[in-house]
Amino acid sequence: MTYNNVNNLSVLVTPSQVVSFAFTNTRFDQTLISDSMIKLAEIQHLEKPLSRQFYEELVTEHHNGTLTTANNTLLTDYLYRTLSWFVKFEVMNETMYNVTSTGVVMNIDDFSQGVSQKQFDLMKQDVYRKGQAFLQDTLDFVSNSANINNYQTYRDNRSDSSTHNDGTANKHNGIIFY
Repeated sequence: MTYNNVNNLSVLVTPSQVVSFAFTNTRFDQTLISDSMIKLAEIQHLEKPLSRQFYEELVTEHHNGTLTTANNTLLTDYLYRTLSWFVKFEVMNETMYNVTSTGVVMNIDDFSQGVSQKQFDLMKQDVYRKGQAFLQDTLDFVSNSANINNYQTYRDNRSDSSTHNDGTANKHNGIIFY
């Protein structure tokens, strides 16, 4: 398998889109969402489920402005939303804490009250759950038999992360499916 470096190509969503899709506070400081955090979310949460080859295809087409109609539909109707929730998941620690030369501090302004670690963890878990739900919706869309010719790179290169009906087991995110 050839591994093409697509890490230097533009990210699939903008900070503005992330805020629009995944934040209720639309005045969220978008400068806290860096391109490197977006790329991390792409690699961590999209690359393997979509297959490396299909991910490379999407990123390259997006960067070059040459998205096929099918890939444009996938991006606008599914991946913007899905990726936005995973980006939110990845930036939550950065928005809660700040690393300074004197150590790690909690970000609290004059008009807010910090949540407990348990509350923060519950919220972060819920954000991840939402990202997973949107990812499954995305995978269901590209796997649908009606799209058999639209996403051939995905079909040819995916490692099936769904439950098998042939008696075999599959490990996905630490969970073993039979």
